[in-house]
Amino acid sequence: MADKKDDKKKAPDAAPAEGEEGAPKKKSKLLLIIMVVVGVLVLVGGSVGATLFLTGFFDHKPAAEAGAEHGADGHAADGHAAEGEHGAEGGAAGPQVPDGPQLQTKEIPEGERFAATYKPIERDFTLNVPNSRKFVQFRIAYKTFYGEKIVERVTTHQIAIEAAIIGTAGQYSEEEMVSVDGRARLAAALRDAMNDVLIRNEDFGGIEEVMFTHFVFQ
Repeated sequence: MADKKDDKKKAPDAAPAEGEEGAPKKKSKLLLIIMVVVGVLVLVGGSVGATLFLTGFFDHKPAAEAGAEHGADGHAADGHAAEGEHGAEGGAAGPQVPDGPQLQTKEIPEGERFAATYKPIERDFTLNVPNSRKFVQFRIAYKTFYGEKIVERVTTHQIAIEAAIIGTAGQYSEEEMVSVDGRARLAAALRDAMNDVLIRNEDFGGIEEVMFTHFVFQ
């Protein structure tokens, strides 16, 4: 009987059920994987944050830059003033047409100005003088500081320009045409008439002066 009791005491403990021994091992491996993944994410996030900080990503733009990108009224600045504002602040708006609508012109930059170019209008103008039995015959030339650009435009619109010259000169009386001051006023009016045609068709005049190269009053 004593031997049987000793055998029971010396008998090994019962083997753990299948799965009880594997469960702690699986849990430890899972925790290890999670810790590794979290560590990698922390390293990557820290690296990205440090890079953005060093490159100034989190810096606020100075007020001067914001003002440069946007106008004071909130609209994006395009680097050019509106045509109406430009004319109001002193930009040359071209010759004014007394009896017609105000015309806005496009300015040619100063860098495109050249030495004076003189060009004749190749035709004789013969007109009856208003309220007189006499007639006047004249030729004109014009001066521009914008070179062939304006010469080409005058040639392109020559018919309209000649009609404007005739219509303008036909309004001047005998007394005005025989006086030096009257002819100077007529030359200025012819310049304005030529510029008016160019402004309406090309948005820019460019005729600086008109002069008579031939003038006969009979």
